[in-house]
Amino acid sequence: MIEELNKKISDVKEKLRTKQKFESALEQTREALKKQEIRKNELYNILNNEEKDVKNLESLSIMGLFYSILGSKEQQIEKERQEYLAAKLNYDECCSTISILERELCSYEEELKKYSTLNLEYQSLMKQKERLILIDNSIVSHKLISLMDKESDLRLGIGEVREAIKAGENAQDALKNVLKSLESAQGWGQWDIVGGGFLATTAKHSKIDEAKDYLYYAQELLRIFKRELSDVDLPNNIEINIGSFETFADYFFDGLISDWIVQSKIKDSLGKVYIIYDNVKDIINKLDIKHNDLVKELTLTGEKIKLFIEKAN
Repeated sequence: MIEELNKKISDVKEKLRTKQKFESALEQTREALKKQEIRKNELYNILNNEEKDVKNLESLSIMGLFYSILGSKEQQIEKERQEYLAAKLNYDECCSTISILERELCSYEEELKKYSTLNLEYQSLMKQKERLILIDNSIVSHKLISLMDKESDLRLGIGEVREAIKAGENAQDALKNVLKSLESAQGWGQWDIVGGGFLATTAKHSKIDEAKDYLYYAQELLRIFKRELSDVDLPNNIEINIGSFETFADYFFDGLISDWIVQSKIKDSLGKVYIIYDNVKDIINKLDIKHNDLVKELTLTGEKIKLFIEKAN
């Protein structure tokens, strides 16, 4: 009877953990959406200002005349165009993130409707378990139930770690695509320097544009990875640097697109993406260690339960 009841409780606890994850994800998504809305307004103002700067220089304004006399108008226009492009890319990335967050918000709200009666079901099962314990108030019974509870918690913990590992691997794959595109752009850029002409220039810009699209996807997967990590109970001695995930797209665009023709900027952006990639790889390795430890502990706990049942009178 107790084993059957514990199985039911374990199933409900797993559903409760899923419900808590959706609730946590819902709250995190709301907060992220709020921040992105504020960021969108800020970026929109920056974009408008950069656009005005370009138009002012391109027109026959006093400032445009001033730069013409100095012989540096075209250089200044090019600089302003680059700054406008960087602002536009950051603004577009923000709009894309907002759309994704809004869809996620609706999805989580719909999922949570499925778990409306789960808390009551759990409370009912726990009362049944409490009555069984009181009926057979022996040390062996208490110990067995304690081990079964531990086994249930370990299974849930292993599931959480596996989900985090999967999310990390997805982010890692997306970052590989960003790196592949940037490395290709770097190769075309080197050919461009030695006289590759229009073809090399076009191919380089095409690969940079491809890297930008992959980056949007990678940014979203990094956000999911960060959320999954928050569900994992990691030891205090394991340090995980995930703060840089938040501003990944920002410094990518600022470092690359602000002067995307310059070869050194492609190299700089490659270096930054490699840092994030290595960070994700390091976290996955730590999660693998955590997973193996939990599996060993689960096996040991299962053996103890069997031993208790075999020796029970």
